[in-house]
Amino acid sequence: MDFKIFLTFDCEDFINHRSIFALYYILKLLHKYNLKGLFFLTGHMAEKISRFPKILDLLEDEEIGYHSSAHSVRPIIIEYTDVENYTLAHQFSLMRETRHINPITGELEGKGGIILLRNLFPNKEIVSFRAPGFSYSPPHLEALTELGIKFDFSANLSPTPINFKNLTFYPFPILMDVIKPLRCAQIYVRNFRRLTKHHISVLDFHPHYLVNINHWDSVYFSGNPKKLYPAQARRSEETKLLLKRFELLLRALSYFENKSLFQVTPALKRGERKTNIDNQTVIKSFQKSVSWSKKYFGYKPKFILNHYIKFFDLRMLCENSHRSKKVDI
Repeated sequence: MDFKIFLTFDCEDFINHRSIFALYYILKLLHKYNLKGLFFLTGHMAEKISRFPKILDLLEDEEIGYHSSAHSVRPIIIEYTDVENYTLAHQFSLMRETRHINPITGELEGKGGIILLRNLFPNKEIVSFRAPGFSYSPPHLEALTELGIKFDFSANLSPTPINFKNLTFYPFPILMDVIKPLRCAQIYVRNFRRLTKHHISVLDFHPHYLVNINHWDSVYFSGNPKKLYPAQARRSEETKLLLKRFELLLRALSYFENKSLFQVTPALKRGERKTNIDNQTVIKSFQKSVSWSKKYFGYKPKFILNHYIKFFDLRMLCENSHRSKKVDI
């Protein structure tokens, strides 16, 4: 069985209680069809679900990954690592990813982050990471490596897992938060066809999209708010439709796995070792990474590209930058 599909879920909405319901329902469906998922939890979400023992019990049967200490609380990763000194950006990352972040002020308040997540799941090996909005920063990744992260699901670097600087980068995911019912079947078929091109496909779901109309974190787009306002809820009929479509997908995946056509969310493995990654690939990954902060937070970084040059050892890019215009971000 050469083909692999990873079902991944970004669990980040700690403001709206109905997102907890969506997460619970997803877990029940995975259990029903004997499938496993990889759940990326933020520090804030870990704090939220710690009060829901049924969800914790269900998550014990799943793989757990890390989705940052505070998804959209300002400053976000791209902001607090956007300093000229690479070492300082690395130190900021170590501090913020091991602390509780006040969701209103953004201040550090005691232990939290990945420490809290590992305390919540002491029997789990939490070694994978996905950056919020796929907005990763090299010094931040190096800090996470020190904290025991071995696999990254944020970067758009390769269609197959590759290992670079003791970190395995998995392929960029296929976003599965489909809203228009008429397009649903076409999109699922197209995504399955992509398996014929590569041996691994990563599917990315956000439980909160099942129950919220707008972005749960829109309260942070203009800075940290004075109050956490809830997102607008979907109509119950629409949520039921989305859940039904999701169940149909799981049923199909379960069928294909039982027929030994592919594996669903198998154990993570180190990728092929790479000593270098070409400049064009890195630049595309950089541009993809900073697009989230630009689009939703209006933040255009100044030094992040330099951090990419350092981390990926892009000597040619560094030399050419003196003779040409800087890369568009």
